[in-house]
Amino acid sequence: MHLNKYAIFRHILIGFIIIFALACGAYYSIPLFLEKKLLTMIAKSYGFTESSCEVRKLSLKKLDIASLKLGHPENPAIEIDSVRVDYSLSGLFKKYVNKVVINGLQIRGEYRNGNILIPPIDLRNSFQSSSDAEQKKEADSTQYMLPINFGEFEINNSTIILQSGDTNLIIPFSIKAKYISGNENGANSAYDLQLKLHPDSTNLFPGLEISSQIDMHANFDLKSNDFRLQLNLSDMNIEYNGYKIQNSPGNVPLTVEISKIQDVFHIYFSSFCIMSPFPVEIHMERNAGCTLRISQEGIDIKGKFYINFNKEVVNSNSSILLKLTNSTSLPINLKGRKTGNNWYFSLNYSGTHQPLQFCRQTDKFYFYPDRFAIYGKGKGATGAVKFVVKASHIKYDSDYIQIEIPDFWIYGNSRICGTEYPTVKALVKLADMKFNAGDLCASEICAKIPFQWPYPSTDAKEFEFKNKKTRYFNIEKLKYSDMDLGTISATPHQDGMNIVFSGQYSDLLPDLRINFSVLAGINEEHNFISKADFKASEPDKVIKFDLEKFSPQLTGMSFEGNLGIRGNFSLIGSAIKSNCFITMHNSRIDCPEKKMVFEGIDLNLNIPDLYNFHSDPKQVLKFKRFAWGTVEMNDGEMEFQINSSSSLFLEKCGFSWFGGHVYTHGLRLDSAENSIDLTLYCDRLKLATILKQFNAANADGVGAVNGRIPVSYKDGKINIYDGFLYSTPGEGGTISIDTDTLSPGMSNIQQSIQMQIASEALKNFSYDWAKLSLQSHGDNLIINMKMDGRPADLMPFSFKKNIGLYKAEGQPKAHFQGILFDINFKLPLEKMLHYGAGISDLMQNE
Repeated sequence: MHLNKYAIFRHILIGFIIIFALACGAYYSIPLFLEKKLLTMIAKSYGFTESSCEVRKLSLKKLDIASLKLGHPENPAIEIDSVRVDYSLSGLFKKYVNKVVINGLQIRGEYRNGNILIPPIDLRNSFQSSSDAEQKKEADSTQYMLPINFGEFEINNSTIILQSGDTNLIIPFSIKAKYISGNENGANSAYDLQLKLHPDSTNLFPGLEISSQIDMHANFDLKSNDFRLQLNLSDMNIEYNGYKIQNSPGNVPLTVEISKIQDVFHIYFSSFCIMSPFPVEIHMERNAGCTLRISQEGIDIKGKFYINFNKEVVNSNSSILLKLTNSTSLPINLKGRKTGNNWYFSLNYSGTHQPLQFCRQTDKFYFYPDRFAIYGKGKGATGAVKFVVKASHIKYDSDYIQIEIPDFWIYGNSRICGTEYPTVKALVKLADMKFNAGDLCASEICAKIPFQWPYPSTDAKEFEFKNKKTRYFNIEKLKYSDMDLGTISATPHQDGMNIVFSGQYSDLLPDLRINFSVLAGINEEHNFISKADFKASEPDKVIKFDLEKFSPQLTGMSFEGNLGIRGNFSLIGSAIKSNCFITMHNSRIDCPEKKMVFEGIDLNLNIPDLYNFHSDPKQVLKFKRFAWGTVEMNDGEMEFQINSSSSLFLEKCGFSWFGGHVYTHGLRLDSAENSIDLTLYCDRLKLATILKQFNAANADGVGAVNGRIPVSYKDGKINIYDGFLYSTPGEGGTISIDTDTLSPGMSNIQQSIQMQIASEALKNFSYDWAKLSLQSHGDNLIINMKMDGRPADLMPFSFKKNIGLYKAEGQPKAHFQGILFDINFKLPLEKMLHYGAGISDLMQNE
C-alpha cells in the first residue's frame, strides 16, 4: 500500500515537472515562434518578404509586441511601435479578445495613376467600380463575419504617408472601436467606432489640395449589417481644378450623417460652402435629406437640398465684383436610379419669385433665377450629362452703362469617360437685349455664345470673319445720339474667362465695312473689361452715300471718296478709353439742291477720346474747292480741334477767294448756341471777281482790295455788318464792267448824260483807289462801291456851246481828268447763296 502511494506521488511529480517544463519551454519558445515563424508566415501571405518584431511580454492574459516592421528594415511599408492584446484563455478558444491597442502605426504608400499602393500590397481592388464589385459578390453575403471578435480596439498616434511625385500627403489619424453589446460567447454584435483624420494641406495629385480635420463616429451591427455613420469636418479647405470648398461662415463644421436600415440608406449633411468659381452655400434640411434604396432591381435615390446665395459668403469673396444685397435659398430636387450597369439622375429647380440683387457703389444688378435642371444618363463609368439654366428680367445699371435682358438661357452638356476630368460645353442664348452707354444705344441684340469649362485659351488673331448667316451675335439697331450707326454681326469665341467677338460692322454706309475684334470678360484685378479693335476692311475703296443717313438736316447731300477708319476701345471697371483715326482723301460732298459742292477734301483726323468725341489740337482739313451758289473758294486749309460731338474749336482757317487770300482767327462753334460770329480777313482780293461772284456786275480787270468782312449767323440767317475792302494806298487798278447790269443798281445819277458818261467810263476805268462797304439790310446785302480815277481811254463825247456835253459819233476825242464813282448794289443774299429758309436746317444740329 505504501508502495502504491509512493508510485502515485512519483507519477504526479513527474507529470508536474513535465507540465512545468513544457510551460517553461512554451514561455520561451512561443515568443520566438511568434517572432520568427508566425509573423513571417502572415507577412509572406501579404507579399512582405521581410518582417521583424519583438515580443516583449507574453502571459496567459496579455501579449505585448514592440517594433513591428513589415517590409525593408530601413524603409518599412508598415511600422508599429507597440501592439498590446488583452485576452483570456477561454476567450481565445472562442476567437475573442478583450482589447487590442496599437500605438505609433505608420503606413507608407504611394499614390500613382489614381491608385493607392502599399508595396507589395496592391489596394486597387479596394477602389473597384461598383459593377466589378457586384460581379465578385457572393449571393449569400448578407452578413459579414469578423475572423476574430474583440471588446475594444484602439489605434493611437498613427500616420498614413502617401507619396505623389515629389510631394507627400501626411494624414495623422486615430481609431477607437468597441462592442455596444455582446459577451465572450463570440457572437457578433454591434460596434461603436470613432475615427479622427487630420490631413495637412498637401497635393495628393495634381490639381487637388486637401486640408481638414475629420472626426468620425459610427455604429455597426455586424449581425444585421445596419450601421449609423457621422462625419464632422472642421477647418476644411479642399481645392480642385478651380473649385474650392470650405466650412460655412464661422468655421461651422460640416456634419455628414449616413445610416442604413435594412436596404435603405438615409443621407444628411448640414452645410458647406463652394467658394469658387462662384461662392454659394449648400445645405440639407434634417427632415428632408436624401434616401438611397438598394434592392434586387437596382438602386434608387431621391432627396432635396438647398443652394443658398448667402450674403455673408458671397460678399466675403474678393473675386466677386458685385456684392449681394439679399440672401436667397433655391431648393434642388434630386432623383436617380441604377439598374445593373445603367444609371440616370436628375437635379431640378422650378424657380422663385424673389430676385437676386447685387450692387457695388453706384452699380446695381439683379435678375430672377427661373429654372435650373441637370440630367445624366449612362452605363458604367461612361455617360452624358445635359443641363439648362434660365434667368429673366436681368438689369444692370451704373453711371456709364445700362443693360436689359428679358430672357437669358444656358444650355450645355458633358461627357463622362471613366476617371478623365469631364469637359463642360455650353451655349449662352439671349434675345432683345438693350445696351446704353451715354449717347451710344444698342437694341435688338441677339446672341448665341459658346462656352466651355475648364476654360480653353485661344489666339483671337486666328479667328476668321464669316458670313452673317453663320454668326451668332447680332445688333440690329445701333445709334449714337440721334444718328443711326448701322448693324453689327459677329462670331463669339471663348478665351479663358473672356469672350472674343470677331465680326463686321456694316449697313451704316453702303460700301463701308469695318472689321473688329472685341474681348469681354474679367481681368486679373476682378474688374469687368471690354476691349475692341476696329478698322475699315477696304480703306482705298471709293464709296458713295447720302449724308441724310447721319442726320435729317443733311437731306439732299451726298459724299463720294476714300474713307478709312481704325481705332480701339476699352472699358475696365468704370474707366473708358478709346481712340480713333479717320482718313478722308480725294473726297467730295455735293448738294445740288442748294448748289453747294465741297471737293478735293483731304483729312487725317486723330481722336484720342472717341467716347467723348474729343480730338487732338491742330487737326488739318484741306480742300480744293468749295462753291455755294455763285460764291467759290479754293485751296483751303483749316486747323481745328473737336471738343465734343456738338463743339468744335476752329483754330485757324485760310483759303483762296476772289483771286486773293482769306483767313480767320480762332473761333469756337457749338451746336447748342444759336449764333456764330466770325471775321474774314481778306488779302488782295480781285475787285472784278468780287463783283462777278456776288452777281453785282459782270466785270473784268486788274486790281486788288484788302480788308475784313464780319459775318454773323443768327436765327437761321446770315448777315454781314460793317464789312469793308479797300485798295492798297498808292496802288490803283483797272476795271471793265458790263454797264447793262448797272442801271438798276446805280444811284445819284441825276441826268441822262451823266449816266452815259458813267457807262462809258466803267467800260475801261483806271482807278487810283477803291473801297467796298458791305452791310446786310433785311434779306439783302448792300454793297457800296466807291472809286476815284479816270477813264483809261478817250471817250466818245463832245461839247457844243448851245447844247453842252453830248455823246458824239466817230473817233473818241474827249479826255476826262477825274471821276468819283459812288455805286450801291442791292443783292438778295438768300437767293444768291441758294439757301433760303433751309439754311437753318443745314447749320443747326438740334
